[in-house]
Formats: sequence, C-alpha cells, structure tokens
Amino acid sequence: MRKIPSIKELEDELLKNSILDDIHGGKPDVHIPGKHLTADDVRHDISVLARYLIRVYVGWPVHDDIVKRRVLTRLTRMYKSAHDMTTDELFESMKSVIGPIPDGHIAIFFNKVRSGTKGRRPLKDVGRNFADITPVKTELRQDGIAVIGVLKPMNTDEFGAVIHDFQNNIIPKSKALIVDMRRNGGGNSRYVDDFAKFLCGTWVDYEKKVFVRTTPEAQKATQEYRPDVPWLDIATSEKLQLWEKGTHFKINKKNAYMKPIFILTDARSGSTAERFLLRMIHHPMVTVIGDNSAGMEVYGNVCYGFLPHSNITVSVGMNYRILEYDNFELRGYKPHIKCKEGTNAMDLAIDTFVKGKFIKAMPHTNNFIKSS
Repeated sequence: MRKIPSIKELEDELLKNSILDDIHGGKPDVHIPGKHLTADDVRHDISVLARYLIRVYVGWPVHDDIVKRRVLTRLTRMYKSAHDMTTDELFESMKSVIGPIPDGHIAIFFNKVRSGTKGRRPLKDVGRNFADITPVKTELRQDGIAVIGVLKPMNTDEFGAVIHDFQNNIIPKSKALIVDMRRNGGGNSRYVDDFAKFLCGTWVDYEKKVFVRTTPEAQKATQEYRPDVPWLDIATSEKLQLWEKGTHFKINKKNAYMKPIFILTDARSGSTAERFLLRMIHHPMVTVIGDNSAGMEVYGNVCYGFLPHSNITVSVGMNYRILEYDNFELRGYKPHIKCKEGTNAMDLAIDTFVKGKFIKAMPHTNNFIKSS
C-alpha cells in the first residue's frame, strides 16, 4: 500500500528547490506575456510560490489540513509535471493552487489579471455606489440626509480634504447620515478609520486579537515591501506572534454623531470598508442595509512578492485577526435589512429614514432590535 505523505513531508519536498533569498517583497517592474520558461524555471517558480504560501503567508498555520493538502497536492502535481511553457500558461495553471484557500485577500496577479479564492460570493445587485467612479463623493440632500459614497479609500490630501469638509460642513447640518460602502473592495484605511472615530466620538476597535508571522521569510518580505510596519521588531519565530489586542468597543455618546446612520454594503464591501463597518456596528444608531459584506478581514494587511522567472505577483496577508464574529471570512457581516436582487439599498435607506423605522444593533451580537 502506497504511503500517503504527511503535510510536513509535502511542504519539505516543495521547499527543496528554493531558499530564503528567493523571497522578495514588492511588485516586479514588469510582467512579460508570452515569455518562454524552461522546465527548471517553472519548477523553481513553483517552489518559490510554495515558500510564499508556507513560510510568508500568515494564514497558513491557521488553515486546516484539508485546505493545506489540497493546495500542496496541486503544487506537487504541477512540480512533478513541469515542462517548458510560457508565463501566461504558468499563471493559468497556478490559479487552481490559490482557489481552495478561504481568504478574500490572497491572490496571484499577471498582466493586469487577478486570480484569488474560488470562495467569493457572486455580487447581488443592490445598486451602485453613490461615488460612481470617483474615490469619494458627498452631498447634503434637501431632506437633510447627509450622504457620503466611499468607493476607493486613499491616503491622499485630496481624499482627506473631502472627508474633513464632510465632517465639518455637511454633517453638522444633517438629520441623518448614509455611508455608502457598496463595491468598495478596500484601499488605504487612514481617513476611513478617522471617520469612524469621528462618528463614534472615540476610537473603537474591531478585532479581539491580531497575530503576525515572523519566520525569516515573512520578515524579509515585510521588511522589503513595508519597512514601516510596527511589528518588525518582534523576534523571529516559527509560531504566530500576538501583536495587538482590542480593548475598546464602546462609543462615546457625548462626542458621537447620535442621529440615524445607514451603512450600505454588498458582496464587494471588503477590507477597509469592513474595518469601518465592524467599528460602526458598536454605534447604537447604525442600521446596515444591502447584502452581506465580502468577508475579507480575518487575513489582511497584504504583502506583495513575486516569482523570480515569471514575475507572477503574489499577495498574502500579514495580519491574522480574531474578530468578534465567527466564520466571518468570505461570509461577511449580515445586514440588518437585506435587499432583494435589484433593490437599490440607497432608496431603501432613504425610505427607512423617512418612515422612522431605522434599526439599531445590539453590540457584540448578531441579533438586532427595532428602535422604539
């Protein structure tokens, strides 16, 4: 009877053809479609991809053996059958490797094409973001509802100026607030985090614990891609290291915006949008409308690297977060009012406010009660 190799044996075999120096944080200068790769090139790139997944990716120690074995079996099959091919062909074959990993952020990229997990939900049409194609857009409606659409959070002076003008000049005149996070797949969280702090009257955490990976490979990739991250001084370890604990989950009602707040979400509201959402659900005046958010917040704060011969780009999470809600990744946060396909969440939010039927969340639970 043929012995079934253990997870450790599969890992060790795949890692034999790569070393620490093959890991490089950042993105390549260029992708070259149609570039010829020898069988040796292909085997080396497969081994380096395995090293990113096994030794850099923060989620690898967390995933169960079923997921690991699926990924490792596919990598092993590719490695053993390696032959001359083009960069495009290698990218196509590597898509199946990433597919089984239940992580909304993990992905490979080549020639402007992204391939990630196969577990993402299809997008239900609950309307387009109010911002349309701009990163952020604001308005004070005639009925007194202040509206902000955040499509692509950015760490720019222009983005920050729009947020600050909204806080200082529009929100004080409002009777209610709509924050549109539909189709917001993430971006830089600086001003969005600050906006949540403004609305809550204080800083509110959204995670119970945050862990980081500090293997030599993880430290090298992080140092080269994000030398400013605050956990680089944590000692090298083969185990996940606790970096932060959430301690503050209550708003300051004295300083908070205490009028109805409607947050619009859909299956593409992820990452930075979900950070905002998971802070704001502690606010008693918040009603979430639309569809479940993307579920992209357990594994996050991505680090980019690339494979040496094909330049295929790899993105893996640097932070593993234990949230207040179980089974969040790829399932997301369930809205208080779930829209049917084709129902515009914006129209429903306005109608809900006009009729005075806004809902408030009970903090730390997935149960909700109607306002009196």
